[in-house]
Amino acid sequence: MQKIVTAGEMQAIDRFAIEDCGIPGLLLMENAGARIADIVWARFAGQGDCGASGQGGAARLGKVLVFAGKGNNGGDGFVVARHLFNRGVDVQVFLLGRRTQLKRDAQTNADSAFRIGVPIREVGAENLESCGHALRHCRVVIDAIFGTGLKSAAGGLYEKVIEKINSAGKYVVSIDMPSGIESDGGRIIGPHVAADLTVALGLMKRSHLLFPAAEAMGEVRVADIGLPARAVACRPIGVNLVEEADVRRCFDKRPADSHKGHYGHVLVIAGSRGKGGAAGLAAVAALRAGAGLVSLALPEGCCQALEFNPLEVMSIPLPETAAGAIDCSARDIILEHCRGKTAVVVGPGISTSRQTVQLLEEVLPRIECPLVVDADGLNGIALSKGLISRLPAHTVLTPHPKEMARICGKDTGEILRQRIETARDLATQYSLCVVLKGARTLTAAPDGTVFINPTGNPGMATAGSGDVLAGLAAGFAAQGLKPESACISAVYLHGLAGDLFAAANSQTTLIAGDLLRCLPESMKRILP
Repeated sequence: MQKIVTAGEMQAIDRFAIEDCGIPGLLLMENAGARIADIVWARFAGQGDCGASGQGGAARLGKVLVFAGKGNNGGDGFVVARHLFNRGVDVQVFLLGRRTQLKRDAQTNADSAFRIGVPIREVGAENLESCGHALRHCRVVIDAIFGTGLKSAAGGLYEKVIEKINSAGKYVVSIDMPSGIESDGGRIIGPHVAADLTVALGLMKRSHLLFPAAEAMGEVRVADIGLPARAVACRPIGVNLVEEADVRRCFDKRPADSHKGHYGHVLVIAGSRGKGGAAGLAAVAALRAGAGLVSLALPEGCCQALEFNPLEVMSIPLPETAAGAIDCSARDIILEHCRGKTAVVVGPGISTSRQTVQLLEEVLPRIECPLVVDADGLNGIALSKGLISRLPAHTVLTPHPKEMARICGKDTGEILRQRIETARDLATQYSLCVVLKGARTLTAAPDGTVFINPTGNPGMATAGSGDVLAGLAAGFAAQGLKPESACISAVYLHGLAGDLFAAANSQTTLIAGDLLRCLPESMKRILP
């Protein structure tokens, strides 16, 4: 897994590398700028990441403008300019300030660039318009204005320069973070550069992945700047990016002499009048996850319709209310069928009637195997005072932001602004595993570790998508995966199935049933 850091965590890592490991900050800056120069050269000059300099490559690359701020990000920009200049590239630096205002490593690299002949123009309000001509005639813009750590909106000269960069229509490479973007929470706080490529230095930051800020990143690449592994390992970094290898490690090859009893039995408690489809989606997803057996408990009025579709699922008719929801009198039947199961899903389509909420209060605390609560099961928890504190420790909650807001008693906007913190707080407070759905779905473990999922696309914002995810998570848990691993795997493979469909068809036409149809290919790519 890749560690994902805040600006403060990155500063602490840099400081440890410098002070405890003896690596000069000037060397880290040199490594950063050199690597970015290699990336730009490889992309436009066609020489490979470490290609040698040459006039042919420089001509292919064309004119490059570097917009440098007065801090270390600007210092990185001067290093980029120097390396490209040494390869024969027509490069010019626009410094937003004066060279006399630069300090330490940034000043050293500005002086080095100046001494070898890199053109440096100091830009202020009085000569801002001079940037326009240069922008019209360049091919690539290097954004080295702010980097990470920005806390307030860019204004004044910086806002005007950002506007000029965005309106020029050139290929923009941002160093570490598009200027104007706050690096920790994925928020848009004001005017910002819209990058085509963002090169993260050392480690990715949260806003490289979290929306809406992630929309401004373009492609994101990570540059190795020579940080010692010890500098990263000694920091308690609690946010990670899930990678394919992480999911693959969760699964073992199936023994040739295994049978269905080896792969668990999932009980899905779902459905109400008009919402039987949600129950069917969750049940089939549990089967697709590889569970050996799946039983579906649902109101008797829905049972006939789902008795033969899907054929592979066993059905359990439950007493129902006049409105077609599961009646509270179904408690003992449900608890009896929970015995011997290896995972339970509760919630898809069950409604939020008073009787159903009462049923949840009486059943959920008594479930002894891994429990996945989704959809109306989550709404029921929000409606029942104190139920969340009585949930078993092996429970998984899978809310979307509105459901999360109801559970936490917060505004949905607040949930979206603090997705990592909200998911982590709920998971640690109640010792649960929390899957906060959305663009870059998060999984928060009871110990506070948070995992960011990279797969999925906007086409998955469709009815039933969450029911499929809940079934997948339960199916994996039923086979013995710990709730945390089951969630990470389910979210990744669920998103990958959506990506496979979108690549072959379109995002717009995707429906939940397509996720079920693409799951075999999704899992074939990952599972042993």
